Amino acid sequence: MATGDPSNILKKIGLKVTKNREKVISILQDSRRPLNHQEIMEKLPKDESWDRVTIYRALADLEEKNILNSLHSADRLTYFELKEEGGRTVSLAHGHLICNVCGKIECIDDPWNGIPSTKQLKGFSTDSVEIVFRGTCKSCQ
Repeated sequence: MATGDPSNILKKIGLKVTKNREKVISILQDSRRPLNHQEIMEKLPKDESWDRVTIYRALADLEEKNILNSLHSADRLTYFELKEEGGRTVSLAHGHLICNVCGKIECIDDPWNGIPSTKQLKGFSTDSVEIVFRGTCKSCQ
């Protein structure tokens, strides 16, 4: 994932360094799974005031600069995770399980068993790959 100091990441992608953007990056760096806007809001320090719209804008700015991957769940929420360095989507390294009942998203490592490698795509220039398994999680079965 995009690693390093959030302010350096922002400078590298040409965005102004703001407290909101730094905090969003930091929260996503610390997360082991994609988070939606509400989950990000809940992880912000309670001793400060945070504007919901400003956090939405920070997410939109980071996605526009191609350092966030967004996933849409069955509960109509958008979940975000940091991409690899250089804008390569983290989905090239792992996939996701999305529950159609509760909307929970989990990361799965090495989903490549039986899926063609990018070398087999014969001249197709791949920008990103998403491996998403949709179904019902254990808790909702």
